[in-house]
Amino acid sequence: MNYWHVLKVCFVAGLLSANPLLAQKPGLVTDNTSVQYPRNWSIPGSKIKYYKADSNAFTHVPAPDVFLRQRSANGRLAAPKAQFIVTYTNFTAEARRAFQYAVDIWASLITSSVPIRIQANWVSMEPNMLGSAGPASYRYNFDGGQKIQAFYPVALAEKIARRPLNNDNEADIVADFNRNNDWYYGTDGKLLKDQMDLVTVALHELAHGLGFIGFYDFVDDQGVNKEAFPSIYDYFLESEDGRRLVASNDFPNYSDPLKYQLAGERLYLNGPVLKQTTGQRIKVYAPFKFNLTYSLYHLDDTTYPPGSVNSLMRAHLNRSEAIHSPGPLVLNFFSDLEWRTTSVLHTPPIIDEDVKDFVFSTRIISDTTLLTGSPKLVYRKTKPTETDTVATSVALTRVGTTDEYQFTLPAAQAQGEIWYYFQAQDASGRTFSNPGRLKAGAQTWHRVWIGPDKVAPAILFSPSKSAIFLTTEADTLPIYARIADDATGISTAYVDYQINGITQPAVLLKYTWQAIGNALYDSVFVNRIPFPANSLKVGDKITYRIVAQDGSKARNQTVNPSTGFHQLVVVSQPPVREQYTNSFNDATAANDFVGYGFGISTPDHFGDPAIHSEHPYRNGTDFRFQANFDYTLLAPIRVRTNPDSAMIRYDEIVLVEPGAPGSKFGDANFYDYVIIEGSKDNGRTWLPIRDGYNSNDLSDWQTLYQSNLTNGLYREQNSAAVPVPAYFRHRDVPILKPGGAFKAGDQILIRFRLLADQLAYGWGWAIDNLRIQAPAQLVLANEPTAIGQLSISPNPVGNTLLRLEANVVKSVTEAHIRIVGPTGQTYHQTKLKVVGTKINEQIDLQSLAAGLYFVQLTVDGTVVTKKIVIAR
Repeated sequence: MNYWHVLKVCFVAGLLSANPLLAQKPGLVTDNTSVQYPRNWSIPGSKIKYYKADSNAFTHVPAPDVFLRQRSANGRLAAPKAQFIVTYTNFTAEARRAFQYAVDIWASLITSSVPIRIQANWVSMEPNMLGSAGPASYRYNFDGGQKIQAFYPVALAEKIARRPLNNDNEADIVADFNRNNDWYYGTDGKLLKDQMDLVTVALHELAHGLGFIGFYDFVDDQGVNKEAFPSIYDYFLESEDGRRLVASNDFPNYSDPLKYQLAGERLYLNGPVLKQTTGQRIKVYAPFKFNLTYSLYHLDDTTYPPGSVNSLMRAHLNRSEAIHSPGPLVLNFFSDLEWRTTSVLHTPPIIDEDVKDFVFSTRIISDTTLLTGSPKLVYRKTKPTETDTVATSVALTRVGTTDEYQFTLPAAQAQGEIWYYFQAQDASGRTFSNPGRLKAGAQTWHRVWIGPDKVAPAILFSPSKSAIFLTTEADTLPIYARIADDATGISTAYVDYQINGITQPAVLLKYTWQAIGNALYDSVFVNRIPFPANSLKVGDKITYRIVAQDGSKARNQTVNPSTGFHQLVVVSQPPVREQYTNSFNDATAANDFVGYGFGISTPDHFGDPAIHSEHPYRNGTDFRFQANFDYTLLAPIRVRTNPDSAMIRYDEIVLVEPGAPGSKFGDANFYDYVIIEGSKDNGRTWLPIRDGYNSNDLSDWQTLYQSNLTNGLYREQNSAAVPVPAYFRHRDVPILKPGGAFKAGDQILIRFRLLADQLAYGWGWAIDNLRIQAPAQLVLANEPTAIGQLSISPNPVGNTLLRLEANVVKSVTEAHIRIVGPTGQTYHQTKLKVVGTKINEQIDLQSLAAGLYFVQLTVDGTVVTKKIVIAR
């Protein structure tokens, strides 16, 4: 049930590193000493298109000799090294024969003990397109893979693991071919003018499905690797001066250096086998004008012209051109991709509660010949560090004539934690290990605990909501918790809950995998707390906690939260409103909202109350390594017809973690953000009113956030910067916009939400002077107001002191003053005392530059604004 390498005492670190998004975090140094990724993680496959050129080549590169020698009398391969199982859809008989010929060529060149399943489709495609193909899925951190942080095409992963990793009814490669071509179906390469050779196209497309493919692309005219980890092919891309793109800090995502490599005509493939065997590296097609159809995952057209033995993987195929061999460069590169490899296989024992002689065991299967004495176990008793990897190396003993190798550690030494890995060297001179290595080549380690299990499971959970709207229909509270115990597994997990203090039947949590987008999350336990129709009333409180026990002899137990309970409150929805305004100075303002991680407060250095997130806000703790903190206005708002009126206006400070340079809302590396959202279905689903944003949205916020960075537990950089009211900025958000989610007449709930991921945090979010579908805060001083008379002097202000005098019609105890610039930027904000019915204050303006400003005086919800000019 549990697929983690490391013991549960490292569970939190393991969860963090297991998240594929973490690989893109700026400033994060991944732990180079322990494997902390789920086994056999999968993402969906991709395809690469193949187009024909206009000219005729009249060239023929014959099939490899090894293939021609092995063909039997019926034309099929006598002794294939790999078994291909092809499912044909709409292929004609002659097209099948040509495709099978290409399949047989590959079957004579690569080795796999696991059948390679191909879904081949004969379809109509756009003109000049020959076909497209790619892996059906990718795997990373499977048993035997040498690159821990690389995605491998599933057929290659299965070859290395020496076992199937998907179901028998799932394809490993999906290939489409355009039936609307003047195809040549023969296998002799004797094409007529303008014909396209189907054998060549099939051979080319299968190479993409077998691993000649990756994830680099252009986004907003910047180079980027679109997945959390590179493909195994991407690992071998290097610059002209030999710097590997994935391992060098010189080529980060969304950077000009990476852009100029991907589109600079000086990009190469290189690997140890390729270099040792051919003395060459492969020039990649990387034209100045980037095009994913042609760039990067093809060979350079000029370097490998028609007729060249290495021309199969060029970006275009000429008419009357037959290429029936991958060529020596591509074949040797396939060895670097691990199509020719030594598989060091091992299922790590997580814990053994009995103290006894402990047997370390691995299976080693090589495509070449193992060097005598090279299989070894490397182990130590304490966790390795970046500067201390000294360990004991012992030879493994082969078990008879099997593929199994063992070493027995005596009981006297086999106690407590042990960190270890296996390694072997084969005749090619390469060293292989289990577990594999990180991007820059650092060795990773397994960890086992020997002895009684005294550590409880770990639970990652964050409440999805803190309130539920009263309804006459049945409702539920979904629970998604990540619960893991890397020692003895989870024996039971359930939700213990009460309604108004009365205990309810426990809800058993069920183990599952959770797929969201391209990410698959393991160790997720799921169920729903049921609320039958008409079973709840306004004011009811549902309290709950998650309980998990491991499978150890001690039955170690964990609860979440560690003390107390999570709480859900039943609320009613007030009547729909046309507008809403609040400056949050009234103590009852909090009654208008419900939420989690937000409240109305007056932090230090702030003059009056506002909506504030927690300062600093917490990191994400749910099964996706995220947390959502939100504040929802209880009263629904009816959206007005006039777009100028259908506006949400507020002042805010946003000090949340910025995304990676060049990232935008929706990108995996946008990290933390704030967002304002609306719901048309009573809060069941939420849609953006405005795209999410973070500290990068304003240079002043970004500068302040970066001004005080501190290292966190995992070397991420948190911001300790604390703002003052001068950092408030005004924002207008239209509810109605072309193509938007809302239209005039909709009755919507509105909420403010802060999303936090698992690393790096800042001060948070503050929101003040909220006005929904209400006019902007501008009342002329000579209009009738609750302030009978207001005067400001001198104006213009020549010195640094401004005197403000006012008579208040209605008795109040305090007022509020703000000085803002023409763009809405707040430069000064404070409370003023009202003595009787008079306000008489002096304000020091020494810190303000010369220019135009507005003085806003707020008394009992009324805002009076006057212009002033500071003249130095």
